[in-house]
Amino acid sequence: MIPNARVLLALLPLVTLAFAAVALRPRATADRSLAVIRASVAVASCAVLCAELFSLFDWVSPVPFLLVWLLAALGSGYLAWRSIVARPTKPTWPRLTVPEWTVAIVLGLLVLSELVLAVASSPNNFDSNSYHLAKIEHWVADHNLGNFPTVQTQQIILVPGAELLLLHLRLLTGTDGTFNLLQWAAGLLGALAVARCARQLGAGRLGQWLAAAVFLTAPAITLESTSTQNDLIVTAWVVCAATLALDAREQPAGWANTLTLAGAAGLIMVTKSTGVMALLPVLAYWAFQQIRRKRTMPLVYGAVAVALACAAMAGPSLLRVQEAFGSPFGPPGYREALSTTRHDPPAVLVNGLRLGASTLLSPVEAVNEAISRTVVGVADAVGVDPNDPGITQWRSIFPGDRWKPDEDRSPYPVQSGLVLLATALGLAWRRTRGYALLVLGALLTTAAIVKWQYWGNRLILPAFGVGAPLAGYVLERAVQVDRAWLRRSLAALVAVIMLAGAAHGYVAVFYGQPRRLIGQGSVFELDDWQERFARMPDQATGYRTAIDEVRAAGAQRVGLVLDGDLWEYPLQIELRDRELVELQSNVPGQPPGDVTSVDAVICVGGQEPCRRIVPTDWQYHRIDQYVTTAFPPR
Repeated sequence: MIPNARVLLALLPLVTLAFAAVALRPRATADRSLAVIRASVAVASCAVLCAELFSLFDWVSPVPFLLVWLLAALGSGYLAWRSIVARPTKPTWPRLTVPEWTVAIVLGLLVLSELVLAVASSPNNFDSNSYHLAKIEHWVADHNLGNFPTVQTQQIILVPGAELLLLHLRLLTGTDGTFNLLQWAAGLLGALAVARCARQLGAGRLGQWLAAAVFLTAPAITLESTSTQNDLIVTAWVVCAATLALDAREQPAGWANTLTLAGAAGLIMVTKSTGVMALLPVLAYWAFQQIRRKRTMPLVYGAVAVALACAAMAGPSLLRVQEAFGSPFGPPGYREALSTTRHDPPAVLVNGLRLGASTLLSPVEAVNEAISRTVVGVADAVGVDPNDPGITQWRSIFPGDRWKPDEDRSPYPVQSGLVLLATALGLAWRRTRGYALLVLGALLTTAAIVKWQYWGNRLILPAFGVGAPLAGYVLERAVQVDRAWLRRSLAALVAVIMLAGAAHGYVAVFYGQPRRLIGQGSVFELDDWQERFARMPDQATGYRTAIDEVRAAGAQRVGLVLDGDLWEYPLQIELRDRELVELQSNVPGQPPGDVTSVDAVICVGGQEPCRRIVPTDWQYHRIDQYVTTAFPPR
């Protein structure tokens, strides 16, 4: 929840973004969508580079970040004023038809519901509490982005693009109250880029609205739009890159679009590797358009710009991982656990079918069983074990049955089915064949690299995002056929399909996990601490008791002993006025602290690590099966 007036400083990035959108308007056309995309990429790129630069001087603290945002707001405001003076324009707004108004209202209410949920809820995603947000608190404590001792190596290994953006909000506001809004905004940006892609493919206004609806109503999108994960952020950058690549079909790549494409590529590289799998076919499509039209120099300049942007934004974090583990991709065991080790065509086919089948899960068990039997049958026919460890993450067994709206696992059967159908149809039509090949490339690249897992539906979102424009294009064509009786029938069918998809999206917002607007466990029923532990409610009391005991003892240096992926972040936010010392470390070159240097220890997890690290003469208090405190003898 948003707790204090300092949160208003979070408006500085928003003001900067608005000014930048005015300043970066295209000169030749009144393309407001492109202006917002350019501004979003420019502001986010500068935010990432600024954090890396300030880290070199140990300036990761509130005052430098506040000053840079004040300068950014003033500078972008001046450029916006110059742009308005030089090119005054009177904004015009199209008159919407009844179908367009209907879609707009449905989407508007959905986005508004998401906003209420994002503002009302505290961050409670499991991975965020384990490593996404925990690494931010380490940066703030250390005043730089350098490596640090931790038992949770994901805090070091995973690229930090989303977390770097959240770092700005953390330093400006002093809290995590606005963190959920980053992915909410990413959802809007993604929908804007999806609609623009649909327009570029030839869709009219209705097709653009339908494309945005396919994207925004997908339960995986609605659930992540109130979360502190990073899948929706990287998806937004991928779709922004896709619409810029589509521009190359009709017009030469100007410097503004080339730099924006490069910036989007850099942001994808530094945010999440699943986005890179969709980025590669996007860049291939862009390069093909340059070659087809014999634009040699724009191709060279663009390739250099993309390479430089990726190196500048993702390079520093990859170098830190290289420094720690001897490889920019982390230890071999970690990579093999997440990425496929089989890349032969039958294995890729089976993995792709399983990934697609998981997105199509529904409450209708007979349908789920039919899809699963088909996939297993294909796997048997091509001689691939459907649970081959080379294409399956540990602990996951196909088929899964998790159809309920959960941010980590939720399927999106209506939207996924539309994208898959539209991709197949798009390959048959000359106008959309090139883009459909791009989407197919994104799907195949994802299937070749991402192991199937229970949590895989959200990892496919970048490929889903680039496919959504095709769905809008196909749906609009369906309701514009020549024969009246067929047109009416198809329009009714499209309306039913879209209403079913929207209903699934609304259910995810109102009844989803781990945040919901109504029902048992609603954000309006729980207090802040209960919200944070919605994933692990049985641990909330233990964490709170340990924190209270440390405070009551007057401990200033507190040692932490964490087991596996249990949560560090709740301890960090409640003990910000204490110095926290990691007493374990799995990061080479980053030794743990000395237990004799701390005034208290909080252990979370098994007793063995705690007993091994803490001296035997210390006073133990086992609060529950998860949490223990220990204090030195008085």
